[in-house]
Amino acid sequence: MTYDRRRHVPSWRAPESRAFRPQVALATVAILGALLLEVWQSSAVASLSVQLGRATHTLQQANAELEWTRAQAERASSRTELAPVAVAMGLRPVDPQHIVSLPEDYLEPAEPRAASPGSPSLLASAGRVMQSLVPEASARGRHVN
Repeated sequence: MTYDRRRHVPSWRAPESRAFRPQVALATVAILGALLLEVWQSSAVASLSVQLGRATHTLQQANAELEWTRAQAERASSRTELAPVAVAMGLRPVDPQHIVSLPEDYLEPAEPRAASPGSPSLLASAGRVMQSLVPEASARGRHVN
């Protein structure tokens, strides 16, 4: 035998309506707000990445134009290009008769300098400090590039 377990409700009786639950409505609004915030943040990130791409493209164009301008300036500064400018300014090429050779006595001696009296460690540390503050200026040696 089969038993019918359904509850029989008369057709003239209206079904009971469910009660309004504010917790469910607040949870729905909170989830909807979180989703809208996520969409807003992702669109803001997309907008920033588009702006970054445009700025990068503009920077690359500016660098390319700079390199092209530098190459043009280098081409324009060759000897053949500058010769008419030098003549207009009154500059002339060096006359080979004006080159003077210095005797070897004017050059720095090949042997190292004699050690000065005093504490070597104190003088060495003072020399290192002075070299870091003021670069050493010395005459050209015999072995010039």
